[in-house]
Amino acid sequence: MRGDSCLSVNKSGVTFFKNCQSGFTLLEMAVVMVVLGLLIGGSLIPLSIQMEKKDRDSTGRQLEDIREALIGFALSNGRLPCPDVDGDGVGDGAVTCSNAEGDFPWVDMGLGQIDAWGQAFTYRASSNFADASDGTGCSASTPGISFSLCSAGSITVLDGAGGNPVALLLPAIVISHGKNWATTSSADEAENTDGDSVFIDRIYSSNSASTFDDLLIWVPPHVLKSKMVSAALLP
Repeated sequence: MRGDSCLSVNKSGVTFFKNCQSGFTLLEMAVVMVVLGLLIGGSLIPLSIQMEKKDRDSTGRQLEDIREALIGFALSNGRLPCPDVDGDGVGDGAVTCSNAEGDFPWVDMGLGQIDAWGQAFTYRASSNFADASDGTGCSASTPGISFSLCSAGSITVLDGAGGNPVALLLPAIVISHGKNWATTSSADEAENTDGDSVFIDRIYSSNSASTFDDLLIWVPPHVLKSKMVSAALLP
């Protein structure tokens, strides 16, 4: 309720003040509620977008650290780590690296286990770069080094299912499956969870017909080999 003082004149012509009471009508209250609803609803959408951007930026920085750690591991051990297939954070099958895909071996790397959405990173390694055999895939070899300058990886990245190459012959790749964790019907996201050596990396999309929120990072073969040469680990 709201109160106002207002003037009144009686039959004798005497002017005096009285308290006037008036209330909001149902129509006024309905208009106010509609306006508040629009304001609140309009603020929630940008907030959700901002939160997802924050999570994607955070996960992107994690992936950058992971790539640096993978290269550092290769410099220290002469090979890339094998994937973790039993969930303990340690790479499995170091001799043959027969398990090409699993979780990222975060214990071996000394890095975080999960992305911004609380999920483990998927990691795939080419055995030529991760097994314990010297110079796998080449006739030439260097003692204690899993690969040589002529070694080729087995991982391919395309710009869409059945699309054009983005990167070829990669030694290793790491994937965060984003906020939706590949639960959509997107063919591109499905390609990143089917267990083979072909992956998709393309622009983010929240469109229900072509959803894609995966984040990928890979170890470029020539960068890895260049680092090994600079450290005098490869000729």
